[in-house]
Amino acid sequence: MDSGGFLNRKTLLETIMALKRELGFLELTLAGIGIILGAGIYALVGKAAAVAGEGVWVSFAISGVIALFTALSYAELSARFPKAGAEYVYVTHSLGDRWAFMMGLALIVVGVASAATVALGFGGYFFRIFGIDSLLAAIGIMLVCAGICWGGAKKTAQIAGAISLFEILGLIVIIAIGLPFLGKGFAIPSIDLLPGIFSGVALVFFAYLGFEELVRMAEETKNPKEMMPRALLLAIGISSVLYVLVAASALGILGADTLGQSASPIADVARSQFGDLGFLLLGGIALLSTGNTVLFILLATSRLVYGMARAGSLPKWFAHTESNQPRHALIASVIVSTLLLLPRDITFVAHMTDGLLFAVFAVINLSLLLIRLREKKPFTGFRSPINIGKWPLLAVLGAITSAAMLLFVEVVPLLLGVVGVVVAAFVWTRPKQARVAYK
Repeated sequence: MDSGGFLNRKTLLETIMALKRELGFLELTLAGIGIILGAGIYALVGKAAAVAGEGVWVSFAISGVIALFTALSYAELSARFPKAGAEYVYVTHSLGDRWAFMMGLALIVVGVASAATVALGFGGYFFRIFGIDSLLAAIGIMLVCAGICWGGAKKTAQIAGAISLFEILGLIVIIAIGLPFLGKGFAIPSIDLLPGIFSGVALVFFAYLGFEELVRMAEETKNPKEMMPRALLLAIGISSVLYVLVAASALGILGADTLGQSASPIADVARSQFGDLGFLLLGGIALLSTGNTVLFILLATSRLVYGMARAGSLPKWFAHTESNQPRHALIASVIVSTLLLLPRDITFVAHMTDGLLFAVFAVINLSLLLIRLREKKPFTGFRSPINIGKWPLLAVLGAITSAAMLLFVEVVPLLLGVVGVVVAAFVWTRPKQARVAYK
């Protein structure tokens, strides 16, 4: 086979399977805010208050800083390699194919399980407000989100962005009614609360997860090398500020004891000021928030499946596109996520996914370190700040803090997840000629 013929066929194949670049900066940023805000703040602020007490706002602030370390690594890597495969592509360039496959597989597990977990959260809110069975509601929102994703990334991002505005509005309402109480909410905690504050960090860090999914939209973003890093960092910055202010407002209004005992803390804050109408309003926004999270998780996970299949690490069937949309990958993601709904209680899987994601974050930061050390000339696009020579210090901190978060994950589900991914990586093989196609 002559090289010219191979290149022509390769170019044709990539054109057929290419995704359409149609996402602008505003759509990307709003989608990022939507997936980060998600539903975490609506429940976790209460649970964090139970362990961190008056230091709950400090827990959110520290978690935001830790998330920012890894987000900066993602921002640089997304500018270097603007591909739908995201983490899979980054690790391929730093640690090789097998490690990349393990990271990709771990993130697919995280994606489908997270979609199921959040869908069950939607079902719980739906049952409390409307009295409809939570499992039926969870399956319903999964199918609705699948239908929206079927229409493509641009339409999905527009809908997610619109919902994000309502999410932001709901949190701004809490901040507004909490303004007279912010002095109490931002009280400096005592030294005795430090252990509880760091336990709270491990707990509320989940509320920041989602920024890593935004980079999988790179192949559907206009000028991703510039837009993706800016949108990613702006989304996590806005979300962090909102989180800290909401935590302080809720703490100031309800107090640490009441907040820590609440099953629906944000809605209860609204109820304390506006009665049952306030509770229903914030409960409705929580429904939109959980639904929006499911929507974007399904979109991002299907793009990761597509990216790995296009690289040859998963069957080519998943790389098939219709109208420039990876619908086979979407179908598979929705089916697996829906099946995970059936037991109703997937706490074990949730612990597994958290552990896998922290491990992935550590590897992503390590990947940036290795790529920086090997580069012959400095990359001219976005670079993570604060460097000593080729060493990005924030990536070093990101690797250390992400690995440290593993100490707070239950051991059995973490080990099961890691062993499963490692075994799969050594069992699955793929043709050598597929390796370079997606680099």
